[in-house]
Amino acid sequence: MAEKIRFFDLKAKKFFETDKYEIIIKETKRGKIKMAKAVSPLTGKTYYKILGKA
Repeated sequence: MAEKIRFFDLKAKKFFETDKYEIIIKETKRGKIKMAKAVSPLTGKTYYKILGKA
């Protein structure tokens, strides 16, 4: 089972916690970053959280 991660829903202005997320590696000018992508159960919008360097 995946670890629960806390995201902030900007539209609802509330935090939500979920273990249903996808890990993404994003290439930037300064290197690679690891991000988590999840859909908010409050509004149905997609939100990202930066987890650190990949």
